[in-house]
This record gives sequence, C-alpha cells and structure tokens, in this order.
Amino acid sequence: MRLHRFFVQQEIGDQDSVVIRDSDFFHQIKNVFRFTTGGQIILFDNSGYEYHTLIASLEKGEVNCSIVSRKTSKGEPARELHLFCSIIKKDKFEWILEKGTELGVSRFVPLLSDRSEKKDLNMERAQKILIESAEQSGRTMVPMIAPIMNFEGALATDFPCFAFHPKADVFTVEHAGKISPLGIFIGPEGGWTERELFLFKKHNIKIYSLGAQVLRAETAAVAITSLILLQ
Repeated sequence: MRLHRFFVQQEIGDQDSVVIRDSDFFHQIKNVFRFTTGGQIILFDNSGYEYHTLIASLEKGEVNCSIVSRKTSKGEPARELHLFCSIIKKDKFEWILEKGTELGVSRFVPLLSDRSEKKDLNMERAQKILIESAEQSGRTMVPMIAPIMNFEGALATDFPCFAFHPKADVFTVEHAGKISPLGIFIGPEGGWTERELFLFKKHNIKIYSLGAQVLRAETAAVAITSLILLQ
C-alpha cells in the first residue's frame, strides 16, 4: 500500500516521536484524509530523509506521530538544477513549478525579462504548489523559490548556466556533462531580445536550441529539465 506523504516545517531528526502543531496539517490529516489513531503516513522535512510514522493521537489541533523508521529517499536527482524562468501567464507558470518539481528542479528563479507580460507572482500559492508536487512525486526536498529577479541580477550567478533560443546550436545532454549546480534560462512567450542575447554572451552563458521546432516557454522548460535530470 502506498502511504500518503506530507511535508512538515519542523526538523524531525533522530527523534522517536514528533508532535506537529500546525492547524493546516491537523485539518488535512483529520478532516481531509480522515486519518485516525494508528494511521500510517510518511513525513519529510527537507533533511533528505523520509519518516514512516504511526499517528499516536489527534487532539487539540496537534498530531502526535511515532517514528517507525527513517530512510534516505531515492526521489532526489544527483544534479542540482536552477531554473531561471521568465514569468509567463499564471496557469502556465504554475504548471512549470509543478512539473519542474516532479522532475527534480532544486530552485526556481522567477525572472523579469524585457518581454515579460506578467510582472508579479503569488508566492504563497507558488510555495503550496511546490510542497504538494514534492509530496506527490516522492521527493524529500521541497524546491526553493527565489524572489522575483530582474534579468541583469540573475546573470550574476557563480555557477555555469545555459540559455535557450531557437536560433542557436542544438543542445545535447553531453553539453551538460555532470555539471552541478547548473542554471537554465527560459525566456518569455516572445523570446529573448537582442539585448538579452548580447548580455548572455557577455556573461559567458552558452546559448542552445532544442531543434527546429519553436516551443512554448512552458514546454521548453519541461523538455530541457527532462533532458538534463532524467539521465
């Protein structure tokens, strides 16, 4: 039987039991999933471990869990990937967050580029999507999401990055090698401007394409992430 997985903010460590005092978590356990005493769930806390637990009690807004076992999950990729993604329409950007988390992205960086039509992002909702996607996909680490960055600020990274543009040499997995961490830049619906392409080159960020097809931003983000992480 596949157990339901839940992310908790507090560190569990090597404790034999943990008491979770979180009203949203309590509501989810008791009223949404209708767990009772003796129910079995999986907890993870961004430590890289997941914990098989038994619900010892549910009362006064607290969930008391007994730790049965602890193990390292195989749900985390070997490579650390940072996805710098221009902000696009709400539903499409949220889809990138969801699928990117499932695939193993370590950190999302919402980007304001020259042709960004949308300028803001509901960070609370974005965080909720990341948590739910991590729970569903078997990860033990919820990806980070950075504050919205302007284009120039995002270029000042201290690790290798690639950008993607239709009119460039075709990308192959060999280009990425085993680089980690690695940053990937995905443009908006209208693509990168000439100014931005110039700045990529100025900052020694290599530019590649995914072939002859012109992909939507959200398709390109998931395609590139899959090529790099599902090896």
